Amino acid sequence: MNSLFPLTWPGWRSTTSVYGPLFTWMSALMTSVVKKPSEVVTSFQLLAAAASLGTIVVVGRLVQRVRPERTAFAIAMIGCNPIVIYHVVGGGHNDMLVAFFVACAVSLLFAKREVLSAVALALGMSVKASAVVPLALLIVAIVANAEPERRRRVLALYGGIVAGVWLALALPFMRGGNPISALIEVSGHDSWMAPGQLIVRGASGLGGLIGGDALRAPFATVARIALFVGSLAAVAAIGHRIWTSARARTPEALAAGWGWAFLAITLPSPVLFTWYLVWALPLAWVMPKIARRGMVVLSAFFVVTQLVTETSRLPTFFRTVKLPFGHPIAIAVCAWVGFDLIRRLRRGTPLDEETDEPAFGDPFEAGPKPKPDEEAVIILEEVPGGDPEAPLEPALVDLTPGPIEVAPAGFRGPPAALSS
Repeated sequence: MNSLFPLTWPGWRSTTSVYGPLFTWMSALMTSVVKKPSEVVTSFQLLAAAASLGTIVVVGRLVQRVRPERTAFAIAMIGCNPIVIYHVVGGGHNDMLVAFFVACAVSLLFAKREVLSAVALALGMSVKASAVVPLALLIVAIVANAEPERRRRVLALYGGIVAGVWLALALPFMRGGNPISALIEVSGHDSWMAPGQLIVRGASGLGGLIGGDALRAPFATVARIALFVGSLAAVAAIGHRIWTSARARTPEALAAGWGWAFLAITLPSPVLFTWYLVWALPLAWVMPKIARRGMVVLSAFFVVTQLVTETSRLPTFFRTVKLPFGHPIAIAVCAWVGFDLIRRLRRGTPLDEETDEPAFGDPFEAGPKPKPDEEAVIILEEVPGGDPEAPLEPALVDLTPGPIEVAPAGFRGPPAALSS
């Protein structure tokens, strides 16, 4: 038996791997070269570090080209993010690989290389299934942009490309059975920091009040299913907006739609781990301020939730402290971001558009108000004896520099320069 098996958390010991074939190939290659357990851990950490640096380069170059005023934010959101540094790189998680392929897909989308963008997301899906969300929205946009009589062929083309990439990687590992059974099994796990736990625990308590302990588990299961259905409905609503609105199919709006969809499947979920947030980090720069600031808040507060991965080594007092309803900061951010997404979908507001109207009247959310520009009045003096109906004729203009006087707002008389 593997010497590391006793150190594995009991909840994961009998769980089928949920990772895709590309990551399985990477893992097999690294473990065939590196044998010592400490070096295996280091190799996965280096892989996560390389993916994070690659993501920074891709995102930085793209944002510098299309929205240079947000370059610093886009780079800092990844490179200076404590979740990336401590949890993803320090923990050797493969979620940074997903973020890297998402960043590549966005860059290719802005370059109008839709086929390669789909291939990048198919590779991301071959690391972790979460990349299927932006991939599905990308295909919706591509099919919607096609002529009606060509849409079936376009859908078949991109479906074939994605299936071909995945099958080429997965074929050596296929052994029958349900390919999504592992995902279904993992969805039954608990995560104390997940906002969805507030709903699950509440439903379990309601079941206990109605029918005792026998109804706690069924009510909790119904609540879990409802949360996943709600996330799916949010992604479907985003897809419907992309399908029906050409404005939502621009690269900026489509990238923002991917980010909203990632938040929709992670924040309300009853299963939420800190490193899931990095899926959306390459898209933070294109999202409106409520979503951006929500991700900043989560990055700041989530980093302290799992600084010690083995809780059995904590003092007894800390091990007895458990929040059964989810992380309070995550609950607040989930409500804040969710309110803005619902408002945008109902009003038809573009998913990437900045809005000055705060959801809850918070100055932090609204941001600083721009100072109104001073009004300037331009006065045209009528030339005596001129014909107002005469056609306009080109005239020579004296470009010699001279004093310019601007009348203040509200002044209705001619400036002194014109009254002489």
